[in-house]
Amino acid sequence: MPTFQYTARDMTGKSVQGSLEAASQREATSLLTGRDLFPTKIAEQASGAGLSIFGKKRKKVKGQVMATFYGQLASLLRSGVPMIRSLTILGEQSSTPVLGEVLAEIRGRVEDGEPIGDTMGRYPGVFSDMAVNMVRAGTEGGFLEDALDRVGVFTELQEDLKGRTVSAMAYPVFLFTIGSVVISALLVFFVPKFDMLFDRLRQKGEMPAMTEALLGFSNFLQGYGWILIVMAIGMIIFFRQQLQTDKGQDLFDKIKLKVPVLGDILMNLSVARFCRVLGTLLANGVPILKSLDISRTATGNRLLSQSIADASENIRSGESL
Repeated sequence: MPTFQYTARDMTGKSVQGSLEAASQREATSLLTGRDLFPTKIAEQASGAGLSIFGKKRKKVKGQVMATFYGQLASLLRSGVPMIRSLTILGEQSSTPVLGEVLAEIRGRVEDGEPIGDTMGRYPGVFSDMAVNMVRAGTEGGFLEDALDRVGVFTELQEDLKGRTVSAMAYPVFLFTIGSVVISALLVFFVPKFDMLFDRLRQKGEMPAMTEALLGFSNFLQGYGWILIVMAIGMIIFFRQQLQTDKGQDLFDKIKLKVPVLGDILMNLSVARFCRVLGTLLANGVPILKSLDISRTATGNRLLSQSIADASENIRSGESL
């Protein structure tokens, strides 16, 4: 919950300063009034905001939970329940504490007049870029319920595909991991026990080249195996840091599309998602340029997103779609 710094005056007119936690500035004002304080200045604490933003980025909610949330919110709004009341109901009934906390904060910001799409954009770990942009378009175009339904369907399909992919990859990854551990253990602990036998073969000139290479690799692992481990950890840390940069993400997305077989699957999936979102927006009367700008975030690939952005510029210049 955000922390607010305040300056207020008490019943005697004395100036009082302090801080308190509240879901919104309006709630902070109400809390101060309840303490017989009359606020003259209330501002979200800078350090607290930084920590709060950092925390929001770290908050994660399962995709299936979010798909259910989008569908429930759409149903409540379609039934005539106001947005504030809908968020309150879903937040109180949520079985996921993180989602309940986020919805409470969103409700407070919406009460203060912030658009629901902008508020959702503050929680990138919970709401995807596609969901945020679809909600923004739905709010502006008057089809928020349909947009939420569509986002729910997209999220559910995406989670289903992710689940099937993980299930298909689990067994090969398990075999690869176990195989690597077993082979490494054999090379480090088992092969050296045959040194005397191998020395005899070497003296007789009967040592096969492949066996000699295997023994050399075994000796290297025994003496310098820790270097390989340190290098592997360093590479993992390096790649993770690179993926946090725009250049690194662009390169990774480009490589994904170049992978044999998998690249074609990812390309088709991205294009299909883009076309579905674009079709939904156009069917609800959203202008073509704004539709392209929103739907390009649905591709999930920065390279394709940039290509669509370039196409938008060409259309803005007068070319046809």
